[in-house]
Amino acid sequence: MVDGSRLPLRENIEATRRVVEAAHRANVPVEAELGAVIGHEDGPMPPYEELFATGRGFTDVAEAKLFVEESGCDWLSVAVGNVHGAISKAGRDQKKVAARLDLEHLERLAAATGVPLVLHGGSGVQQEYLLGGIKRGISKVNVATEIRQPYEQALKAGRPAAEALEAVYTRTRELIEGWFRQAGTRGKLLG
Repeated sequence: MVDGSRLPLRENIEATRRVVEAAHRANVPVEAELGAVIGHEDGPMPPYEELFATGRGFTDVAEAKLFVEESGCDWLSVAVGNVHGAISKAGRDQKKVAARLDLEHLERLAAATGVPLVLHGGSGVQQEYLLGGIKRGISKVNVATEIRQPYEQALKAGRPAAEALEAVYTRTRELIEGWFRQAGTRGKLLG
């Protein structure tokens, strides 16, 4: 994973291309990021509805096409209404905003790039949008906040590390089976 999303486009392409060249020599695929997934802010987050309505920070379709072509990345993390959680100090322990995804914009990104798309900030995305995003090109969803918070809460409560890890396991199963609706995948994958 290389994240040059806060760099100007040309600098992000160049930085990513250098990582891709080195990684591909070792047969390692590269995930890159383009667009400004909000949540990096140290202060309060701007109003979500305002950000979503304006599309501020969303990954530009033409830039995404150029980025993938020139950087050679294998996967692309995009901004389409998703919000980072664990990065923001202001909201680290709070419930994340009920985010939506611009599914039409996501479809255009998938068609333009031709690579698997990644959703950073998947925690808090409303289920209908998350499942709709998967149908429209999202191949990987990061849900760190959903599993980080139970771990930290267990430790803050003075529970042993083993119980904190069990809280992560339990929450991960809940997400896979309930939120992503993927119960029984072991059998599907292993036959």
